[in-house]
Amino acid sequence: MKVIIVGGGIAGLTLAYWLNRNGNDVKVIEKASELRTEGYMLDFFGPGYDVAEEMGILEQLSRIHYPISGLEFRNEKGKFKFKLPYPSLRHLFNGRHFNFLRGDLEQVLYDLVKDQVDFRFGITIEEIQQDDDQVHVTLSDGRRDTADLVVGADGVRSRVRSLVFGEHQNYIKHMGYYTAAYIIENSSMNKQLHNAFYSLSSPGLQASVYPIRGDRSATFFLYKASKKEEHLSRNEAKNELKNHFKHMGWVVPELLDKAEEATDFYFDEVSQVVMPQWSKGRVVLVGDSCQAVSLMAGQGASLAMTGAYVLARSLRENNNVKQALNKYEDDLKPQVMKTQASGRKFAHYFLPDTRWRIFIRDITMRISVLPIIRKFVNMNRARIPK
Repeated sequence: MKVIIVGGGIAGLTLAYWLNRNGNDVKVIEKASELRTEGYMLDFFGPGYDVAEEMGILEQLSRIHYPISGLEFRNEKGKFKFKLPYPSLRHLFNGRHFNFLRGDLEQVLYDLVKDQVDFRFGITIEEIQQDDDQVHVTLSDGRRDTADLVVGADGVRSRVRSLVFGEHQNYIKHMGYYTAAYIIENSSMNKQLHNAFYSLSSPGLQASVYPIRGDRSATFFLYKASKKEEHLSRNEAKNELKNHFKHMGWVVPELLDKAEEATDFYFDEVSQVVMPQWSKGRVVLVGDSCQAVSLMAGQGASLAMTGAYVLARSLRENNNVKQALNKYEDDLKPQVMKTQASGRKFAHYFLPDTRWRIFIRDITMRISVLPIIRKFVNMNRARIPK
């Protein structure tokens, strides 16, 4: 088949690999002018790890992995509370776990397929029309194209989804939180950061920082807030961040000041995407465009790669496109819905909104890495759907 993938992120790149490997003619169009680098540190485990193993890229992922000494928790003033050793945490995943930046994962996937498929950067999709046999698209550069299948892998605010399935508000479910992340270049703070992931907590607020390669520091902020009526500009988002975290101590004031210099500043609401169906005719969605689980659930990248793998497998095993798309959804949706439900249920644990909940979270985490508990805990149970 000839397939147009809209979106060159984790899901789109993984799908491009598998479709090309299965003998399809693949074109990827990406709105950004180049590969995206913004984002935060990922915990990578579960079915996505299995997909990466099938792709033969575990060695590449091990090279971008950050083998931190552990997770260090502090109060809002920066006073030390406790530390969880990383080897003990990784044991909970049977060793099948990586830490790396989202942009680094995308670079690995892009390097894998860039010479195998047709890439077009700086282009988006403007119109989609389809009949029983083909999909006809109009691109932002004025060109028109025809394919046997169009895949929307273009994220939470998917352009493909809005054109074919309707407006964003019908599917995006705000969870009551906002997040920000950016990288600080040539950071003097690295002298204070000893190869650990540092997290400062206050009710409804979390500020994190960790040293990364190249004398840089990466940040991650999360806070509880009602949904904004309008999308914030970059300057408004930076001011919003300062207003919420200005009372925190230790390195946080410097982190906030450095936001002004960040070229990769990322800010967004924490949301899930919930849809009754993922395909219509010869248009199908994959990754966050249809199955966003939110960072609260912690498996977005893993499930994006899994979704791409399952979709490509269904298309390979079923000659009838409609049957293939239905099989893809039937196989994957139960796992996605379970993960989304878990994210909603444990949001208060991920970001406690009272000091009592912070206390319970801290106790639970400290207990989880005890040797006697580790014997009974397996965080890597989810596998690729059969």
